[in-house]
Amino acid sequence: MNGRSAFYYLSSLLVGLIFFLLAIFTTDSYILVRGLGYLDTYQLERHINIIEGKAGNPWQYRVLSAYIVEGLIKLLQALGVPSPHVLVFIGLRYIQDSTIFFVAYLYYQKSGISFYSSMIGIMILAWSMSYSHYDSDLQFNTFFDVIFYLLAGLSIISQKPLFIPPITFFAALNRETSGFIPFMCIFAALFVYPKKLRARSVIIGIISVFIYTLTFFSLRIAYGEQFLITPYGNYPGLPILRYNVFRAITWWQLLATLGVIPFISLLGYSKWNAYLRVFFWVVVPIWFVIHLVAAVMAETRLFLVPQALVFIPGSLILIQQSHSEYFSVIRRSSADLD
Repeated sequence: MNGRSAFYYLSSLLVGLIFFLLAIFTTDSYILVRGLGYLDTYQLERHINIIEGKAGNPWQYRVLSAYIVEGLIKLLQALGVPSPHVLVFIGLRYIQDSTIFFVAYLYYQKSGISFYSSMIGIMILAWSMSYSHYDSDLQFNTFFDVIFYLLAGLSIISQKPLFIPPITFFAALNRETSGFIPFMCIFAALFVYPKKLRARSVIIGIISVFIYTLTFFSLRIAYGEQFLITPYGNYPGLPILRYNVFRAITWWQLLATLGVIPFISLLGYSKWNAYLRVFFWVVVPIWFVIHLVAAVMAETRLFLVPQALVFIPGSLILIQQSHSEYFSVIRRSSADLD
C-alpha cells in the first residue's frame, strides 16, 4: 500500500467515525428528551401494536421498520440476550443516522459540492436531526424515509434509474410519504436526462408509480381498515391547519430544526443544478401543503426529507459558487494591479 492509498483509507475511516459519532449525538438527543423508560414502555407498546396489526391509521401501514426491529429482537433473543428491545431500538437508530450521513455525503458530492462543503452540510443535517425530537419517539420509519429519498436522489443524479423501482418498493413498505420518489425519476428523465436515456427512464418511473400504488393498497387490504389517529383530537383539513398555524411552538420548532437554511437555499435557486430544481418542484411545495393540513408541523422530523434532499445542498451550492466568484474577482483585481 503506497502513501496515497494509506492516506485515502485513513481519511475514509476518519469520516466514517465522524458520521458514527454524529449518529450517537442525534440519537441520544431523542433519548435524553424521552428517557430510557419511554423506550421500555410507549415505544415498545407501539411496536407490538404494529406487529399485532392494531396500531391504527397510518401507523399500521408503516411496517418495514417494525419488522426489521422485530427480526433483530428475535435474533438477540436467540443469542440469549435478555429483554433486547431497548438495545435494538437504540442500535437501529445509530445505524440509521450513520447511514443518513453517509448517503447524504455521497449525494452532496455527486451534486458537485466539494468535500469540505459536504462535511459542513452533514453537520447542518446533524443539527436539524438533533432538534427534530418534539413529541416524538425514535421514529424509525421517518429516518428510513430520509434514507430512501437520499438514495433515490443519488440514483437519479448518477443516471441509474434502475434502482428506483426497488427503492420505491421498500420505501412504500416503510411510509406513505415516499410516493414522490417515482415522480422524481419521471421528471428528471423528462427535463434533465439526455435523449438516449429519456424514454427508458420515464418507463422505469411509471413502473415505480405502479409499484408504489400496488404496495400502498396491498398494505391496506392486508391489515384492513384501522381507526384514524387524530393528533390531539384534530382531524385532517381545517382543524389541523388551525392547530398548526396558530401555535407558537410550530414556528419555534421549524426555526430550531430548519433554521435559515431553506431561505438561504432559495436565494441561490438560479445557481442550482437541474436535478435539484426538479427535486424541489416535485417534492417540496406539495410536501409542505400536505403536512400543513394533515400532520402536526411542530413535529419537525417530518421536514428532514426536504431539508436533506433540497435545502442543504441548495444552500451549499450557493455558498460554494459565491465563494468561487468572490475569489475570481480578487484574482482579476490583483492581475489588473500588476
